Amino acid sequence: MAINHLDVDDGAIHPGTRTSLFQPSPLLADCVCAYVVRDTLDAQLSPKQSFSHLPVSPLVSIVWLIQGGRSSMQIGDGEWPASSRRVVLRGPRTQPTVWQSHGPALGFSLTIFPDAFHALTNLNVTSLLDQARNLQTVLGKDWQQMAIDVLRAGDDLERIQIIEAFLTPRWIPVRAPRPAATSPDGLTLFNDWVDAVALRSSASTLGQSTRQRERLIKGQLGLPMRAIRGLVRMESTLTRGHGSNAFGGPSLVDVAHAMGFSDQAHLCREVKRYSGLNPTDLQRAIETQESYWPYRLRQALKAR
Repeated sequence: MAINHLDVDDGAIHPGTRTSLFQPSPLLADCVCAYVVRDTLDAQLSPKQSFSHLPVSPLVSIVWLIQGGRSSMQIGDGEWPASSRRVVLRGPRTQPTVWQSHGPALGFSLTIFPDAFHALTNLNVTSLLDQARNLQTVLGKDWQQMAIDVLRAGDDLERIQIIEAFLTPRWIPVRAPRPAATSPDGLTLFNDWVDAVALRSSASTLGQSTRQRERLIKGQLGLPMRAIRGLVRMESTLTRGHGSNAFGGPSLVDVAHAMGFSDQAHLCREVKRYSGLNPTDLQRAIETQESYWPYRLRQALKAR
């Protein structure tokens, strides 16, 4: 029997979607990682295309559903029920996560370094690990009003202006001193950040016990420093591997060596643990599957 190809859902990249990444202003470069826009309003996505495969990340995010329907989130074996929440606060992700959107939508995200989020809110980031919560149940009235203003904004640039006008006067008084440096690209951004956090933590916890230092760092970052370094190494590995097409070619050994893995097998195990796929399959998914758009964003981040 002949196959009707219109009925075959292969999850291929859809030409009608828009994914954009915006950099923060220099004053917020050590607070905000990036702003992300995901627009599927003009695309009729198939069920497979409507998923979003989210990689592990040490970042805290605020996600606005500007237009469109509802979504559901799946972590591991448990699935959250469909939700119409318009503004969601997400904590750091320690495992690959799948988000499904039901119908065309326009989403906007603010991604914040966890230590900056802790400094701005005084919240223990550990309580947000692998969580997605309604923003109004976690943050105060001033954050809630900012979130409402972003929902009402007319375009992406206005949303960014609202956020930066809100964050800048709150961030400048609490930001930690940092040495002058050139803007890093996506391969060094997270490494530079975690090194700076480790240095500040060592200076601020002099005289404290190892357990006290670990508890303080975990409250600020959501995870122990060793786990954060693991996430950061994988973030850099995925950026380097996809950027050079190494995951699909013969240079996998070179990536393993460059990123400090003991051998190629070690790299493959870690990539699968953090993404759910082996390097070759992950490279293929990034290049061909709509749902792996968050991984493709790394190329934009690399050019930051």
